[in-house]
Amino acid sequence: MKIIIAGAGQVGFELARVLSAHHDVTVIDKDTEALERIHELIDIFPVAGDIENPDTYRALYETEADIFVAVTDSDEVNLLSTLIINDIISVKKKLIRLRNNYFAKSGITQTLGITESVFPFRLAAETIRLLLAYPEANNVKKFFGTEVKLISIEVDNPDYEEKKITFFESSEVKIVGIERDKIFFIPSADERIIHGDLLYFLGKGEVVEGLYSRLDLKMPHRIRNAVVFGAKFLGLEIARVLIEEGVKVKVVEKDLELCKRASERLQENALVINSHYDEEILYREENLADADMVIATGKEDEENIVRSLQAKEVGIPKVVSINNEHKYYNLMHRLGIIVARGPRTATYYTMLELIASRSIIREKHFCGGQGVALIRKIYPDSLLIGKEPKAFKEKDALALIEREGMLMPVPSGEMLQEGDILFLFVSQKLQEKGKEWISSL
Repeated sequence: MKIIIAGAGQVGFELARVLSAHHDVTVIDKDTEALERIHELIDIFPVAGDIENPDTYRALYETEADIFVAVTDSDEVNLLSTLIINDIISVKKKLIRLRNNYFAKSGITQTLGITESVFPFRLAAETIRLLLAYPEANNVKKFFGTEVKLISIEVDNPDYEEKKITFFESSEVKIVGIERDKIFFIPSADERIIHGDLLYFLGKGEVVEGLYSRLDLKMPHRIRNAVVFGAKFLGLEIARVLIEEGVKVKVVEKDLELCKRASERLQENALVINSHYDEEILYREENLADADMVIATGKEDEENIVRSLQAKEVGIPKVVSINNEHKYYNLMHRLGIIVARGPRTATYYTMLELIASRSIIREKHFCGGQGVALIRKIYPDSLLIGKEPKAFKEKDALALIEREGMLMPVPSGEMLQEGDILFLFVSQKLQEKGKEWISSL
């Protein structure tokens, strides 16, 4: 496919990196240094110029493209670029990133012929809704095109210790990884769980929930009270999700103007606290220690980490930190903080899913990046339909076919069908070999 990406920032770069392996990718941006960096690292066609200026697109005049993706940080620029591209070239599909939720309710995107709009703050907030749905879980990850989820649970109940992992497994649920003493591994069928293990279950949420009930006695049955640190767009969107789910919310923000805006938007549905006090004093004076969950939503990961550690120190059972930079992902996990994707990462993964190329291998990192899930969906035009996938010959890996909630090992004698999803779970050291295997089937 021919894909044009408007914006060479973090999201644009990551999309170009993945898509250029199998597609003809053009990247447009006025930042010539950013374009040069991308061009040096990956095979793309760079176009330097202002995305809002029609003259920038002259190099593409009268060509055709399958997909146009607008992912700059400006809603106005992204919207205008989709108008300009219509006059320059023929595009089959237009995808756009929009920060303002107003556009989700208006008909502007339909008027402009935009195929799909991605709202990063809403996407990031929806990860919190998942944690509310499975309060006893350590973390929850969704996969595109399937109802199965990756749900992690810590072992903190002596009644379950020393059980073989097969005690929890069925044709609908598999344990695809264990973290023990900060080390991740893919377990064998004979592996017994011990106190403190973090188990990674793959299966439909309600099925997994029935198996792990009270595996972790520390976690609450239900999230009733939550504290959100930060009242910028993301903090407000997360507060909105919590309120919708019936959670009592307190929003803490140092900036008085942001507090006023939060009070206007949330009305009487949340208590907004303007405070310059040290968090230790704040927990005591505002009764924040009674919360079941704390979410740190700042743009700076270092600040989110400090706030999360303070919340753990006072005994909050579920502590979540928004992760904005991948380099802090592993550190957050090792500190026992639940990591939730920031808006940029959420946008990147969603854009990949919307592009829906049969040649795209999706990857999800978990367990602080030590574990990797590689995913390939079997689309209607896939050449794999009717074929049996070959075995992945490396040890410490688990390959599965997911079909309508049923999980089958690879190889199993099963021929691939339209709609099947291939999963390969490996440790980070086998990531590249895993990609080679799942790409070459």
